[in-house]
Amino acid sequence: MKDKDYCEDDDWNEEEWERFLQKADVRTAKYLELFETLQSHPDCDDLIAKEMGWSHKYGNCNYNDESCDNCWGKNECRIYEINQIFDNAIENNEATESDIEGVKNITAYKKSYELYIKLSRYFKNRKGVDTDEDVLSAVSASSIVPAKIAGGHGMGYERDSLCGNIANCKRALRNIRMCVYLLEIISAKLTFPEGDINVLISEAIKVEREVLSRIEDLRTRVWWR
Repeated sequence: MKDKDYCEDDDWNEEEWERFLQKADVRTAKYLELFETLQSHPDCDDLIAKEMGWSHKYGNCNYNDESCDNCWGKNECRIYEINQIFDNAIENNEATESDIEGVKNITAYKKSYELYIKLSRYFKNRKGVDTDEDVLSAVSASSIVPAKIAGGHGMGYERDSLCGNIANCKRALRNIRMCVYLLEIISAKLTFPEGDINVLISEAIKVEREVLSRIEDLRTRVWWR
């Protein structure tokens, strides 16, 4: 994760990881937009490289005896950034069985995934409601919660990545809070069978508490701060 000059004092805190993730979001969006626009162009790679500000091609890499993850020149490498973009943009189908079982054992993940499935099914079966903008946004926000928790779990629990794990969980927290907010708006403007929407709001609030608990638990492991 770190360059060759890395030392223990360089461990990023939650805010530094959040800034990194925000920049990664912007870069990912930019790359995917360029790729969608230019993918049929004969000079697609060169045009994208110029727009992304990548200074050299993989064929001219001076560090090809090292793995990309360990290469200290990776921050200026277009291939490394492309790989990172697609790792984040496309679901990883190579997760091991232990990875999958590990994230399933995280209560915040389990509860948030169950909420996403429940919201999806509930609103899908109600004509007219399933196309409401707030409904679509609420379901979308709920889907991001387990994804961010799983992403944090995938980053790991070591000293150089634990705060990145927490930063991902904080993103999950923001999305579940947005989901609760939207469900309350939906409850006020649309009509549902008595009690249904209140039950969904209550379950979303419980997920929020689980994500908060997850964050606090991870923070207890940051002993060096």
